[in-house]
Amino acid sequence: MPKPKKIKKKKSFMFTTKHQSENGVLSCVIAVVSLLAMISCIIFSFTHRGEVPGKLGGVGMFAAIGNIIGIVAASISLKERDIFIWVPRIALIVNIVLFLLWGLLVFSGMVF
Repeated sequence: MPKPKKIKKKKSFMFTTKHQSENGVLSCVIAVVSLLAMISCIIFSFTHRGEVPGKLGGVGMFAAIGNIIGIVAASISLKERDIFIWVPRIALIVNIVLFLLWGLLVFSGMVF
């Protein structure tokens, strides 16, 4: 008598409650706005051959403050449970890099 065939068990799916963190999305939006502000300031400066109004420095200052807020928001969102962590990680990295670039831009403007 042949052996009975094994009944294959169906693969089951595990549903999770993972979601996007609001602070992570906020940090990502701040990073994108700061990046657009940096690109527009650099383009404006190049088109006017460095002769830009002093009000343009306020854009950089507020963008750098926004980057600090974005870093804090991304750090808070990484501590949350059951979230997708790739958005806050990317936002944290971009905010740190942009904050350092704003600082470098201001420092090079003072030196040169």
